[in-house]
Amino acid sequence: VQEYQAPMFELAVSVLQTIHQTKSYYLLLDMGRDDMVLEWVRTLLQCINAGSQPHAGPQVLEVLNGLIGDESGATDSQLEVLLSHLVPPKSQENPAACQMAQAVLRSCEASVKPQLQKFLTTLILSPISSNSDLHQHCYTLLYQLYQAVPQVLLPVIPHMTSEMLAEDAGKRTEATQLVCQLFTVPGNRLVCEYVDVFDELLHRFKDAEVGIRLHLVEFAPMLVAAAGSSERQEKVVREVAVRLQDYDDKVRIAAVKAVCQCARQLLAGPAGAASGGTAATACHPHQLGLLAPPVVATLLDSQQEDEAAAAELGVMYSPPEAALDFGVVGAAAAAGVAAGTRDVAWLQDMLKAVCMRLRDTKLSVRKQTADSLMAVFRTVAAAGTGEQLAKYCWLPARMLLCCKTDVELRAHLVEGVLKDGLLGPQVAPAQAAAAWVQLWLAANPMDRETLLMLLAMRARLQGDALALAVLRRKLSGKAKDPEAAEPIKQDLERAARNLASSLAHFTPNTSKAVEGLAALQAVRDNHVFAALQQALTPGASAQVRCRAAAATAGAAGTPAWVQMQVALCDHPLAYSSSTASSGGV
Repeated sequence: VQEYQAPMFELAVSVLQTIHQTKSYYLLLDMGRDDMVLEWVRTLLQCINAGSQPHAGPQVLEVLNGLIGDESGATDSQLEVLLSHLVPPKSQENPAACQMAQAVLRSCEASVKPQLQKFLTTLILSPISSNSDLHQHCYTLLYQLYQAVPQVLLPVIPHMTSEMLAEDAGKRTEATQLVCQLFTVPGNRLVCEYVDVFDELLHRFKDAEVGIRLHLVEFAPMLVAAAGSSERQEKVVREVAVRLQDYDDKVRIAAVKAVCQCARQLLAGPAGAASGGTAATACHPHQLGLLAPPVVATLLDSQQEDEAAAAELGVMYSPPEAALDFGVVGAAAAAGVAAGTRDVAWLQDMLKAVCMRLRDTKLSVRKQTADSLMAVFRTVAAAGTGEQLAKYCWLPARMLLCCKTDVELRAHLVEGVLKDGLLGPQVAPAQAAAAWVQLWLAANPMDRETLLMLLAMRARLQGDALALAVLRRKLSGKAKDPEAAEPIKQDLERAARNLASSLAHFTPNTSKAVEGLAALQAVRDNHVFAALQQALTPGASAQVRCRAAAATAGAAGTPAWVQMQVALCDHPLAYSSSTASSGGV
């Protein structure tokens, strides 16, 4: 049966089908020859592969169900043979046999469940006494079993609390990774059912091992999605926020990403702020009464221990500020908001903690912080809720201040973060207008005048640039008529002076604007000006602007400075970063 390309394959399949139809394999059980039954189970699983599965799969499944699903139950040896196909190397060498083993477990779940639970418990708590080679892949096996027969693991999962408290760092790492995978399987409610295991998982955010802390921080957005309640979501985000002050810069970068990604999930709207899990696929049959985990010496419970661990590893403890108070009650009281809106208050506290990473000693952390915070602001703007936008408009303000105070970060902010504008490159014109209206409504009278002045300056800049592009195209059409081209040249020179005057408000280096305009007028390709005209037309969509930017970028001789200025025509405050860096805002 294994050699599906052999001449005798069809005959072998027909013999197997006869055995299945006549149920003659029950004779093995009546004879009491467990060794022969074990050999049959091993051989049938080995003969299944990608080629033989379509032809012999149903017959092999029925025979295995009859041998393993007997009333007497499966033996430990039979279970070990079956389970060995769920873990490497067999699961990688023969995926078809792995799928067959999962199918057998699902079909015989009722008969193998008691023995399998006993086998798994022994494998976790006493791997040496189990006399099984599967203890080396214990956690991989548990995850594979949860994919196939989740009900079997219900009394086994509570033992993961003690596994995450093990003194061996490798064992803690594997146990933590397994619990993260189990809790984030779509459609389950394990977080709600195993509160003690979830609480111990949160303790691992302070684990002494960098790898464990990093893995948990990276998994945090998925834990928030599966948390099942706003209280648990808040717990996860606060634990991640504490790692913003980790002595390892990789953990700090991951923490910045995670907090901002969680914020984007919660601020994206009703769908993003949903409680997480849906209908349960595996529910605990009875109420668990687990003991509280003991306090162990595997945590970094204070900044002093963080500093000591950093000193031991020979690295510098970089967070420059004192420890922050992330208390739930304190944050809500300081914000002075009602209970119904406390979620917004604590989330803003977390983002303010992220903003402190803009002062991090590592430039890579500061860059990631700027990118992530602007992504949060653009998510709020895209949600279209004016009240939220008004509460989070301080995020771009922090970015603009950094342009003035942080020389190293300035180039990244201007060229990498703000080059697409505050609202992002894909925002629709109507949506952008609504966002600016909300910002105007949220501002005080003095700031309203400033914002209107800025928008008026932007409108003038766009109009002058559009006039230059139109006149330049007209001039190219009159190349063979010098008399008709002369007045157009005069209008073109006047438009260039007007555009230079408009650009002077947005560019700290006036000479650079003049040089850029001169280089633009020297371009001979008329397609460049056609693309610029399309991008500068009021109400141009994001797709049109992107196509125009691509056209100008591909044209030889078009200055990169001009391309960037034109690409930002619908994002007025994007120019303010340059002005802020010179102290003009």
